[in-house]
Amino acid sequence: MKLLAGLEVACFDLFDTLVCIDTERLPLMEWQGASMRSTVPIVHERLFAGRGVELNDLIGAVRAMWQEVSVELTGQEGGDAERWREIPAIDKYRRVLGRLAGVAPAEVEELAEAVARTHHQTLVSAAVPVEGAAEVLRRVRARGLRTALISNWDYARASDAMLAQTGLAALLDHVVISEAVGLRKPHPALFAAALAPFDVLPAAALHVGDLAEADAWGAARLGFKTVWIDRRKRGWPDALTPPPSLIVECLADLLPSL
Repeated sequence: MKLLAGLEVACFDLFDTLVCIDTERLPLMEWQGASMRSTVPIVHERLFAGRGVELNDLIGAVRAMWQEVSVELTGQEGGDAERWREIPAIDKYRRVLGRLAGVAPAEVEELAEAVARTHHQTLVSAAVPVEGAAEVLRRVRARGLRTALISNWDYARASDAMLAQTGLAALLDHVVISEAVGLRKPHPALFAAALAPFDVLPAAALHVGDLAEADAWGAARLGFKTVWIDRRKRGWPDALTPPPSLIVECLADLLPSL
């Protein structure tokens, strides 16, 4: 209860905070001698098998895209808007299609949308709430706080389906997705968008998330009270200040504090 004293809004990250992907629900695939679970076999079966595109070619194109995007974003210099811009899923899959033979330029836009939709529908079908997610949200709301979701997600249109699939939709008053904003946490615009409907200052808000920089540091530097979920038990990075108000190892650990 003390954690929520004086607060009006509680914000939560989505992936690995409220929801996780049960990878056992995804198909198993082989790539360069390693086994892994992924949405790619489903995307291939539904959209590429009849185009003469081999599964390994699609896997390679997807992995190359992610490597390119990772270097592009982590290597950015300049202001926050450049370092923390969001690259929409559609843009990412345009890059994948540009690496594949057999895809005509006239098909790229429609096919990129179909790939993004299929990939995210598959993720939604494999999504489950983390232990204690619904109870934490209910208890926070019972204390009189409003609830908001702030997610770094490159495909905003899947958020309603994800929250419905996991049974959390009715427990959230407001949803902010990075693709819709064009920026990613820890950019202040995401946190400002989460509080805007409630007309409260960061000092009257809590943010809970599993990423040290994007969630806990990003919110704390703006004046939020913060909870960091240290799932891997690595400890808080000393280089990031201010530190979180509270560190837990899983969301359910919050319940005694509410």
